[in-house]
Amino acid sequence: MKKSNIFAYIELSKLVEELKQSTSSEKLKEKLKAQSAYFNIIEPRYFSDSLIPEWEGILSLTKQKGARVDEEGNVISNAALNSIDSLSLNECQNLADKLNSLFKKVESEFQ
Repeated sequence: MKKSNIFAYIELSKLVEELKQSTSSEKLKEKLKAQSAYFNIIEPRYFSDSLIPEWEGILSLTKQKGARVDEEGNVISNAALNSIDSLSLNECQNLADKLNSLFKKVESEFQ
């Protein structure tokens, strides 16, 4: 079985570490928005075959709303940022929990 790529491990560890620093639900949402670029740079192919569906599920959640555009069609915010912005505080916590769970699984592949 192919292990997840070290890139996925390192980048996911940075993301999870940032989210752990959030002390309230509102701060968690702000952290998720601030870290939204990770959802664009960590591709499913960087994960082991068994973890690809889990990462794709997270990506679909973070890109469900699509990009926000103005009247002229210019992108104001990308799909991840726009989708996270529309999540409730409970949904943000659930997303953080999914990220933590996935990170633990990736981490176990490297031990």
